[in-house]
Amino acid sequence: MAKLDEITELLTGELEGLKQMLVQLKTLTKELTSSETVKDISQIRYKQEELNKAQDNHFREQNTGLSEVKQKVSTALLIPKWFLIMILAIPILSISTLGYLGYQVRQFEEEKGKAFQEGKITISKQFNTYFREHPEVYKGLLIWTEKEKEPNPK
Repeated sequence: MAKLDEITELLTGELEGLKQMLVQLKTLTKELTSSETVKDISQIRYKQEELNKAQDNHFREQNTGLSEVKQKVSTALLIPKWFLIMILAIPILSISTLGYLGYQVRQFEEEKGKAFQEGKITISKQFNTYFREHPEVYKGLLIWTEKEKEPNPK
């Protein structure tokens, strides 16, 4: 019987330990299902929503900035402005120079024609004056020009 008493005591001790564990389990269950945990979760959810809103605003601002940069890059020229101005200035200056030189050549031709006419008139006056002063030279000139008009008899 001593053995039976020993086994009973062991079983009683085990049952007491099991009872204490059940009480502890109930306490932990109550703590886990208490309203404080729900409040903490609601605060976490609120903070998470705020974070999501802040991130959405941040991403929206970044997308706006990125689209502005894309637009600037797409409209940007690959050739510098000073180079374009130089390329446009060269033909304009060349055409202007050619026009000016053409004008100068034309003026030169007109001046040359006027000078020729004036020279012709002046030399005619000088010849007339000379021939009036020396009629014998004039007669010699007329004879010489008549000989030039006749073909050589051979």
